Amino acid sequence: MTPRILRRSPLCVTLLRIMESMDRTEQQMGDALSSVYLVPHTADRRAVGRRLAAPLLAAGTHREGLVLRGAHPDLIELSPPEGKQKIGIAQVREVIRQGQFSPVEAPRKVCLLPVSEALTLEAANALLKVLEEPPRGLLFLLLAEHQSDILPTILSRSRIVRLAPSAKEKALAELTAAGYTDEEGRYLLSIVRNEKEISFFLATHADLQTLRVQAESAACEASPEELFALIIGPDPILRRAGLLLLIERLIDKDRQLAVAGARFLARGKREETPLLLEDLLSISFAVARQGIIPDSERDRTLASLSARVHPTRLFAFCLRVERAWQALERYTPPEAIFFSLFLALGEASRV
Repeated sequence: MTPRILRRSPLCVTLLRIMESMDRTEQQMGDALSSVYLVPHTADRRAVGRRLAAPLLAAGTHREGLVLRGAHPDLIELSPPEGKQKIGIAQVREVIRQGQFSPVEAPRKVCLLPVSEALTLEAANALLKVLEEPPRGLLFLLLAEHQSDILPTILSRSRIVRLAPSAKEKALAELTAAGYTDEEGRYLLSIVRNEKEISFFLATHADLQTLRVQAESAACEASPEELFALIIGPDPILRRAGLLLLIERLIDKDRQLAVAGARFLARGKREETPLLLEDLLSISFAVARQGIIPDSERDRTLASLSARVHPTRLFAFCLRVERAWQALERYTPPEAIFFSLFLALGEASRV
């Protein structure tokens, strides 16, 4: 199982998928001409990319199979030539040429780059020019492991989506085999960060109900600094309880907590902050889903938070989290990033 069992669906499988309940993949793309999918290290990028392209080219039809095999006439795959490691500018120019022609049978053409980091600098700049003045009806799907693998100027013109590792179902089966219910297993998979954390629960059949009650109590009794220590700490159940309380208080526009949290995180280890952003995005996905899933599958706490936020504003907050990721990678001061982000969550309130 790869680190970080998500969830989320990002923006994971994703911000797109979350808003999909309110619509389908075509409509989710909106005016976006390029989407960057950040995939786990072990992912089969070509297969993942084709699955992403299928609903855009042949949603709900037997022609999706052609996309999955890479044989659809409106799918353009841009990869290094055989025997090469880089994608050259001539290949990008050929995509531009093909993009001038109308789609053969789909409502659009899709250019898939399974290995976006293989673009040479010249090829990446040529692609950037296409995104600035795109041929009509041509969408780009770029896959990479890290945002830093792609030019920031391309990222700024793209929708960024973090994809969940495919090991989730395998891990769920292991948890149910260890004695956890399906609901408990899914809860654990939504909170753990890596294999080590899930291994603990596999090795010791924990009383999750008791641990969750204790964690909620600890979070409620914690001072602001203690609360953030729980949120970035090693215990996934305490982390989740702390995050839920944090979001609840930030929705209530607790400015004092926002200030204290931003200062606490600025003093901490830099590697902890991206993990917190990932957790915030995960929780946001989970909260957003509460409004679109059957009542029997809803989580009481998450549903309560969902009723207090405006879906569109929550969507905007998720985008703010993605931008915060980019800002951290550019070494923007963490205190400014998190203070702005925490205040933004208050703006998602229905009040």
